[in-house]
Amino acid sequence: MLSLEAANELIWKKFRELPLEHVEVDVWEAVDRIMAEDVLSPGNVPEFSRSMCDGYAVLADNTQTAGNETPVSLSFLGEVPPGEKANMEVKEGQCAYVSTGSMIPAGADAVIMVEQTKIQENNSVLLFKPVIAGERIILQGDDLKTGQVIIKQGEKLNPRHVAALVAAGIYRVKVFARPRFAIISTGDELVDIGQEPAVGQIRDSNSYALQAFITRAGGEVVRRVLVKDDGELYRKELENAVKCADMVLISGGCSVGIRDFTAQAINSLPGEGVFIQGVSIRPGRPLIVGECMGKPVFGLPGHPIAPVILFKIVVEKLWHRLTACEETDVITAVVDFDMRPSLFTHLLVQLEKREGFIRAKTAAPENPAQTGAISQAHGYIWIKDLEKGLSQGQIADVYVF
Repeated sequence: MLSLEAANELIWKKFRELPLEHVEVDVWEAVDRIMAEDVLSPGNVPEFSRSMCDGYAVLADNTQTAGNETPVSLSFLGEVPPGEKANMEVKEGQCAYVSTGSMIPAGADAVIMVEQTKIQENNSVLLFKPVIAGERIILQGDDLKTGQVIIKQGEKLNPRHVAALVAAGIYRVKVFARPRFAIISTGDELVDIGQEPAVGQIRDSNSYALQAFITRAGGEVVRRVLVKDDGELYRKELENAVKCADMVLISGGCSVGIRDFTAQAINSLPGEGVFIQGVSIRPGRPLIVGECMGKPVFGLPGHPIAPVILFKIVVEKLWHRLTACEETDVITAVVDFDMRPSLFTHLLVQLEKREGFIRAKTAAPENPAQTGAISQAHGYIWIKDLEKGLSQGQIADVYVF
């Protein structure tokens, strides 16, 4: 049986050339979208040197003897209003008033705060403190230089990028189109929302959990259907899903029972069919991966938490590799329990800060494999050695949802 690493490499080998669409959107609409190309600054930001405060633009050398008892007197040239070009030059023994954001006039190399000065009636200004060259000035190109990378391909655009992009005059960016998913839930025992389960039936929670994780990952669900245990109906719905989506997720029907039709349906459509059937992980061991009509199809077991875990460690991983996105939300935590050996390779955990440390404890310890554990979990720990398991006090990486 394949390891998780081997399975992901095989999936990557099969789908690394999967075509991806790009779209151009406003920068403020691109938050949390994955960039399809590097974005470079077309010019310097700021385009001119400007003042960081209200004060006087001066030559720093003229202020070196200034003090409370020995102020330096400079001739007042005039004011440079914000938003206007500085049409004057500060020379030896001169100064010009500038506001926050005003352009620094030629010749000046520092700004002294207005609180450290006093204007005189004879059109001169007294300075009570020395300044050094560059003080309280944002130089041309200090924020961004022409050709500087603002955000790289594969990065998710963050709200912090928006101001820099707009300051550089960039209002639209190219991002990867949202991947389109189809979700097929299978099983005679399932009912959809709005229906009251009869005895022996359960609500289809897996497909809605998957949809939520897809949305969080930046994708969209274009089709979601609930299919009874009927082989022919199963095949038709899979064909419809493949035709309208970039990736297909099937929840349930992945084991080897007489009502498990996933592998059969995948193999009945044009394409390579099933190339992975079973991966050495828990939960999620019966994972099926196939190719139908050039599209990846993932058969996820109906186990309550397996679809969520498999989406994060297999499906989302493929999407991130295709887009060169290296973003993984991982934090280090102190394990707050013993589990040796472990039944699970991927264990849901809760996080809490206590005694100065972030600590991880089992989500729903009475039954960490059930639906309730998902709602209580902040992420999961990947346990690579089941026999060794986890020990209280151990440091572990937690992959945060």
